[in-house]
Amino acid sequence: MPRSASNPLQPATPTQRDANGLSDLVHQIYEASVRPERWNAVVAAIADSLGAAKGLLFTPYLAPQHGGLIFPAGIDEAALQLWGSTYIDQDIWAQRAQARGQLRVGVALIDEDIVPREEFLASRFYREFLSTIGIGRVCTCIVFEGTPGLPATSISIFRDAHEPAFDRADAQWLKLVAAHISRGLGLMQRLDTARLQCTSLLSSFDRLNFGVVLLNERMQVLHLNQAAQAAVSRRDGIAINANRQLESTPGAKRSQSLSRWLAAVRDAPATQQAHFLEGCRVTRSDGKRHYAIQCAAVSAASAWTAQSEEIRYVVFIIDPTALQLPSTSRLAALYGLTEAQAKVALGFSNGETYKQVARRLRVSEETVRSHVKEIYPKTRVNRQADLVRLVLSLAQSAV
Repeated sequence: MPRSASNPLQPATPTQRDANGLSDLVHQIYEASVRPERWNAVVAAIADSLGAAKGLLFTPYLAPQHGGLIFPAGIDEAALQLWGSTYIDQDIWAQRAQARGQLRVGVALIDEDIVPREEFLASRFYREFLSTIGIGRVCTCIVFEGTPGLPATSISIFRDAHEPAFDRADAQWLKLVAAHISRGLGLMQRLDTARLQCTSLLSSFDRLNFGVVLLNERMQVLHLNQAAQAAVSRRDGIAINANRQLESTPGAKRSQSLSRWLAAVRDAPATQQAHFLEGCRVTRSDGKRHYAIQCAAVSAASAWTAQSEEIRYVVFIIDPTALQLPSTSRLAALYGLTEAQAKVALGFSNGETYKQVARRLRVSEETVRSHVKEIYPKTRVNRQADLVRLVLSLAQSAV
């Protein structure tokens, strides 16, 4: 089946494991060296060559929020968020390989080289996490061991537990491919680490099911993820005006002016900034539904870049009617939250303020703040914006 724009990770044709197949993969790898947004497609093609549908090119000990890289195929954002926030320290494959000294450049391993099968299947990492996302077998190769400027990086291809085990021929094939990955990725990391990390970040935005728009200091649009592009293309409430700024469309009656609201966010002194969740409501063309808009500033010290410009603001576009947030019981089970803490996290993700959450739960605002202090370490975030993004990544919705 040909690759389509709606499914950019699907390989153009099944990759054969012969000289021609290797040549095709090498071509894709070096294309990704100059077009880093192609790394996801490269991982998909490598997985396809090994008869698998899931794979990761990633830094196993460094989560994305701490500067790590992650380019997935066949693994959704909710699973990646859960790995980075909860299960990265439970990764028995990574831990055991490190303890055994197997993480050496060019070493290719299959799952039973790392952990005995029975022990792996009994591990928390498999029972609580991998089994729920259809991963039970791995073929992995070390791209970098970890040196200054080059964090430990691996290419891992996955099959489900009921699928055939990987064999030595699979490992040898992945080793051949990984040698080329090291050259392409190594060049980029040495010369343009910031750009590569930004590309990984932009790729993660495209896996989100709500809109993300990145703006410069003049509130001009630099990047829209796929969900935001879909919302803008509908022109049923949100558009991009002639100044490259987000604007509510003329037909959206009873809407705030989105561009004026964003300008107010930009111009407000730091001491008078509104609460993150006190966003802008944009009524849609049918007059019944609306978009909820939130905006967060990115400090100059930690600004990313897109189109060679600094990203200074991140805008989130949410359709409240399309959002199906995870249940309190699921949040409690995933992150060890109490029922009350889970309700607070869900309230913020619904766009509620501290006051509104307190009123709904019939507690004081101070109690809500106490819950938040307990939520942050459990979910490994330290800002409300990150907590909202974490919860929303578990939701089933579309803008």
